[in-house]
Amino acid sequence: MTDIVLGLGAAVVKAACKVWLKDHAFAADTSAAVIDVINARVSGTRERRRVQRLFEDLEETVADKLQSTLKHEFGGLPVNERNAAVLAVTDTFDGARLVEDDIFAADLDPLFLERNVRAEWPDAVRDLAPPAAALYDRVLGECCAYIIEVARDLPAFDAGAFTEILRRQSQILGGVRELLDRVPGLGATSPDEAFTGRYRYQVANILDRLELFGVTAADSVRRYPLSLAYIRLRVSSPVPDRMTGPVTVDDALARGSRLFLRGDAGSGKTTLLQWLAVRAATGDLSGPLTSWNDSVPFLIPLRRYVGRALPAPEDFLSQAGRHIADEMPEGWVRRRLAGGRALVLVDGIDELPEAERAPARAWLGELTAAYPAARYVVTSRPTAAGEDWLSAEDFDSAELRPMSWPDIEEFVRHWHSAVGGSRVDEDELTRLRSYEEALLGALRSRRHLRALAVTPLLCALLCALHLDRRTQLPRDRMELYGIALEMLLERRDVERRIRGNGPDLSYTDKLLLLQDLAYWLIRNGMSDAPVDRAVERIAHRLSSMYRLSADASTVFGHLLVRSGLLREPVAGRVDFVHRTFQEYLAARAAIEADDVGALVKNAHHDQWREVVVMAAGHAQPRQREELLRMLLDRGDNDGDGWQALHVLAVACLETSPQLAPDTYARIQQVAGELLPPRSRSDADALARAGEFVLDLLAERPVTTNQHAAPTIRLAAAIGGDTALEVIARCARFVEPLAELELNAAWDRFDADRFAQKVLAHSPHAAELTIGGNRMDQIRALRHVTVLRALNLTSVPEELDLDENLPRHSLTKLKIINCDWLTRLLPALEAEQLRDLEVLEMIGCGPRSLHELSRWAGTLRELAIWPAAVSDIGSLPPLPELQDLFCIDVRGSLAPLREMPALRRLTLGAVEPIDLTPLQDLKRLERLELYGSTLFDHSPLMGREGLTIHLNEDGRIRGATVPLSSAWPLRQT
Repeated sequence: MTDIVLGLGAAVVKAACKVWLKDHAFAADTSAAVIDVINARVSGTRERRRVQRLFEDLEETVADKLQSTLKHEFGGLPVNERNAAVLAVTDTFDGARLVEDDIFAADLDPLFLERNVRAEWPDAVRDLAPPAAALYDRVLGECCAYIIEVARDLPAFDAGAFTEILRRQSQILGGVRELLDRVPGLGATSPDEAFTGRYRYQVANILDRLELFGVTAADSVRRYPLSLAYIRLRVSSPVPDRMTGPVTVDDALARGSRLFLRGDAGSGKTTLLQWLAVRAATGDLSGPLTSWNDSVPFLIPLRRYVGRALPAPEDFLSQAGRHIADEMPEGWVRRRLAGGRALVLVDGIDELPEAERAPARAWLGELTAAYPAARYVVTSRPTAAGEDWLSAEDFDSAELRPMSWPDIEEFVRHWHSAVGGSRVDEDELTRLRSYEEALLGALRSRRHLRALAVTPLLCALLCALHLDRRTQLPRDRMELYGIALEMLLERRDVERRIRGNGPDLSYTDKLLLLQDLAYWLIRNGMSDAPVDRAVERIAHRLSSMYRLSADASTVFGHLLVRSGLLREPVAGRVDFVHRTFQEYLAARAAIEADDVGALVKNAHHDQWREVVVMAAGHAQPRQREELLRMLLDRGDNDGDGWQALHVLAVACLETSPQLAPDTYARIQQVAGELLPPRSRSDADALARAGEFVLDLLAERPVTTNQHAAPTIRLAAAIGGDTALEVIARCARFVEPLAELELNAAWDRFDADRFAQKVLAHSPHAAELTIGGNRMDQIRALRHVTVLRALNLTSVPEELDLDENLPRHSLTKLKIINCDWLTRLLPALEAEQLRDLEVLEMIGCGPRSLHELSRWAGTLRELAIWPAAVSDIGSLPPLPELQDLFCIDVRGSLAPLREMPALRRLTLGAVEPIDLTPLQDLKRLERLELYGSTLFDHSPLMGREGLTIHLNEDGRIRGATVPLSSAWPLRQT
């Protein structure tokens, strides 16, 4: 059997080479071997042998994967029938000519390949017994997936492809092995499981790609894996009373099953949902999200449903699984939802017209009510929906924060790694590294540039522009977008001498066509459109462009393939690669059409807000004056809507290079009336006006708690020394939202300087949260003299707390998802921790708890989840402990007898636990049991003053009553 399977492995690799090489002669030659290709294209005997060994290793890798599957999942089939089926698959691939042009497409679907090879050999199963024919079908499908994965992981084929293969043989082989592990196995115990495997593969295969703005479409690195692109951003905490400050997205998601995530344009909302879908599909979620790996992801981009009914569960596959939807077992999606094994990712409330958002909320409410056990993540821009928009549906709310300097640095390095992944020449790689360091140096030294890079979109554009232009970088968003469009539409083709067979469109032609399409979409409240309607719009614009003779379909096809701005995310629909480009181009079109009145008329709609701001940047002086005066006038006469319009007028200063003195003075007056800001959205808009807003704040200082949080947010967004002084003044106001904004503002400034100037004496700094890679903030803690409680979340490496903490004692320490905490000591032996009263270890793994004896005289609250120790027998006597939270308990509860002060106890069991030791805890008032069927409650019968909460599956069920009255009810 081994030789037969190895032969199939060779046939699979040969077919993969045909797809990879895009060589029609080789693809059509059924007798050609891979060695023939190597000999023809690689010079040097030694180099030929090295390449040949790599392809032989690939053959063995595929064969090992198939051998394991056949042995464990089809071992019951007679050997002769197994052999016959495997040989038939080998013959099918060996005889396949693979000359169809679509087979060589970059986004080839394995199902398309399977249909093609079946068409080549329609009688392949004619002589097989039915069980062997069924095995043939399954093996053929899996091998087609292997072919696509092998072809995709090989470097883009060009003159240097084999040179690159020699340079990174082990990396290529390891990558192929990892990719093949994604492919679902042949065997499954039910049709549901079989389809689940195929769907998971489709999701990972289709969504694990990102567009790399600014890299030519002919370059293999234009689309790169999410694993290279994704960085874990931070969000405002969805549970302010439990955790202050920003936390990682992973931590926010793990706290519940429903999250409403808001973020500004380009902040990474769609990328986050895409990353969640891919990681859930491949079972690669880790840390606090490990339990989400059993979820099947369904990505639902709402822009696809403008003017259409929102999807029923059976239509959830339209984004990533449409090619296999007809194979779905009836009711499969609903069973995943009902069983709590679904992750529903709804992207872009803001991309629906305002009139369609309330129905969307009703749709979400019906969906969550019908399937409460599923997990849900919904995204929107803040201007389209407040943080409580889904509170009635039990969604927590969180907001994506701007990237901090460590985030920006990580993003820049990821971006350049993605570009470098396809480079062969060592000199070119050296130059790329020098560009990376040069850009980071510029970002460190130039505050305005760093302020521009606070979202993934803008940071990616800066990376692309720096690589393209080498030197000069833009100073503001309008310049950045303008240069990016020039690079995407014109310079990259001209400089690379790319010539196609399509229409000869100038840069101006492309701009006119694309901005007309963008403005048409905005006017009609759409983010995407059917292809046929987009072609009609192109035709309408072409009717006035007399120098162009090409038909609309040809021009549209050229823009789709060559512009870098349009895409066809699903068959038959087109949109812009990012909505920001759509808004920029729509604003340009509106100004060229002199539609100032239309801009002002629609200014109150959130989908027009960015269009209005960027229109001020595109406008000629007369138009800009007219636009801002009309906005201010409308605000003066608009009753309840005056404030939003005045805020928008102030925000237009960001993009306005010049204004008449009287107009500027009027906006200054309006800005002063809006200060201090009353809300977060006002703060964000006013911050766009720049540093003069901070000067106005000196005349209107914050005097109430209500204004403290928005003012901190405003100042942090502007930055600089004056902003730091404003924040320090606001830091004295004791208000929960101000505490959240203060922690978030820390990300925007030098960590040491902020700690010294703001946190050192602020009452909000009594408890701080530091997460992710903010080691600079940890080192700055020594300046925070008021610190009493510290929360560390997802910190990647062990800390020297003795050196970094202030010189006084802390009373509370919470450590969440820090894998390095395997021993309490010496990790927590800092002198400043000697008087801890509260210690929480969530998602950490201390192997033993006996070192808790250090705090026997002070510890009052202790949380351990999960309990990594084999039992709680290593708990030392803790006579002062009043509250114990311990999940995944094993063994005897006898050590709890040594905790006479215990009042509240939460236990979760993985095996039956005897509650008898709790009889001795006379002060125990509240007992909460997770997995309560694993406990015998009889030892506590009749106990007065004790309230018990029973919890079977993570949800508290029913009312809480004294156990003495509850027990008889449970017996009946």
